[in-house]
Amino acid sequence: MSHQSLTDDLSYLRDMAEAGRKAPLPGGRFLAWWGGLTTLAYIGHYAIIEGLMGLQPIAFAWMWSGYAALGFGGFKLLQMTFPASKPGAASTGNKVSGLVWMGAGMTLFAFFAGAVLRSLADGMASDAFVWSVPLVLGVYGLSQLTSGLIAGNKVLTLAGWGAIASVAAAVFLMGSNLLWLLGAAVAFLTVFLPGVVLLRGEPSETV
Repeated sequence: MSHQSLTDDLSYLRDMAEAGRKAPLPGGRFLAWWGGLTTLAYIGHYAIIEGLMGLQPIAFAWMWSGYAALGFGGFKLLQMTFPASKPGAASTGNKVSGLVWMGAGMTLFAFFAGAVLRSLADGMASDAFVWSVPLVLGVYGLSQLTSGLIAGNKVLTLAGWGAIASVAAAVFLMGSNLLWLLGAAVAFLTVFLPGVVLLRGEPSETV
């Protein structure tokens, strides 16, 4: 193999890797689903805690149980109907994004499992649920930022930085019911909207 041939091969592999890194991320539907659902849940929590709907505190349990059931049910349905042949599905950026969000989901599941067990042990809602807002926003931010940087996606990168910055505001608002409105706004702006942008940019056919 000549030196020129080796150089050409290396250049071809580098170009292919760069193209794969910047391949479209086809996970927009999942971001839009969870971002939209979380936005509605935070607004619902605020409405209940402010007494806007005249509901008793037990409504929190029903609402968040419904959130979990609807969220994971819809997520699995989206997975089942998601075409594996979508352009970009096998790219490095998409694989890393999938792994990051899987870790994020497991982290949040572990946190809320502990919060539920603590609540059952105490016979009352744990303060951990209030602290979940900055945690959720931080996890969203890290996941979006990592996905955006690895895939060279400016929308996700900006969303990630925005969600991370919002953690300071969330901690500042601890003890105020406005915390839930902040969570709703951040979920909408940094998860739902970027998801819609990615979804609209997905190629409709394999290439």
